[in-house]
Amino acid sequence: LDSHVAALCRALVLALGSCHLLALPQSNTNMRVQIHLRAEKLTNLARGKYLGRRSSPYCTIVSKSENTNTNSTKVLGRTEVIHANTFPHFTKSVIIEYDEEVAWTHLKITIRDCRALRSIIGRGGQRRRSRDDDGEEEQQRVARKPFFGLGGIHNNTDDNNDNSNYCSDNDPIMGEVDVEVGELLKSDNGKEQKFELSTGGTLFVFITESIQGTDRGVLDCQIRGLDVKNIESGLLGLGAVDPYFVISKKENDTKKGTTCYYDVYRSEHVHDIINPFWKPFQIDLERLCNNDVHKQLKITVWDQQDRGEDRWLGEKDTTVAEMMRHVAKRGNADRESALRVEARSEKGDKIDLRALLVILKADVISANRKMAKKMR
Repeated sequence: LDSHVAALCRALVLALGSCHLLALPQSNTNMRVQIHLRAEKLTNLARGKYLGRRSSPYCTIVSKSENTNTNSTKVLGRTEVIHANTFPHFTKSVIIEYDEEVAWTHLKITIRDCRALRSIIGRGGQRRRSRDDDGEEEQQRVARKPFFGLGGIHNNTDDNNDNSNYCSDNDPIMGEVDVEVGELLKSDNGKEQKFELSTGGTLFVFITESIQGTDRGVLDCQIRGLDVKNIESGLLGLGAVDPYFVISKKENDTKKGTTCYYDVYRSEHVHDIINPFWKPFQIDLERLCNNDVHKQLKITVWDQQDRGEDRWLGEKDTTVAEMMRHVAKRGNADRESALRVEARSEKGDKIDLRALLVILKADVISANRKMAKKMR
């Protein structure tokens, strides 16, 4: 019997060894790339645009077959819908696998106007101000209205909150461009490319290597605001701000010598309050910080406006690692551990405290744990 067992063991070892030898090695030329999109001055296709209504754009990215004789395409990803906005900054990036040895990686990016979402939500979405790393102000527009009355556009990683479910191939096209991934990655014009749309407006496409660190998992986070500066007068001076926050990640374009921030998460706005509790959220570290918890992030606090521009309140440079270190230790009003949101005066000689951000939780959990939680 022992001789039979020994022979069986030798056979298993040989079989496993042969399987190992036959396994094809992974190509070193493969890498994951992340695509961020934003647009400016899109043509307004909304019904009732003469009544002040605006289109609600979203982007779809599809791959096109190298064989020009076929129309084979594959949907690689879709952004969230930005409600009533012709200057959208999409928080939901699209991640694809790219092989440097493949000579031709053709993508078609289509911007459409989501008609179903407008019939559900109604009007909303205005202009806001943002600041780049040099402190210069630029005009940008973002979505502000809560989606479906459930609070904000939570569409970064959780499919249950992805309002792109209301998109349709019948939605009118606001613009369309063809891009080649390799050309954009190797371009001397930098990582962000500008495409003028034949239908009007401009699409900006930013492509970068998706994995830049070794930290993997999902950030499980909740933030509370304290002492948000009330810049709202309201009726008889009794109004209060309607705050929300945006998390952006810093990207350096070495070819252009510039620094940009790309929005990766936008919270809901909380109505008429200076001490808001924002909803918990989860976002994959690859999308949030390219798997590097020390990558520079920025949290910006805004005051949502029903009419006119959303108002910039202040910002805080941070990292995921810093957020984890500053989790509240003395309850949900722990001012000592809170992150300080500040605004610098135009002359740069004064710094005004605009809000405190209490990190109620900031845990990195595994993707498997997140999936198990969703299955409960």
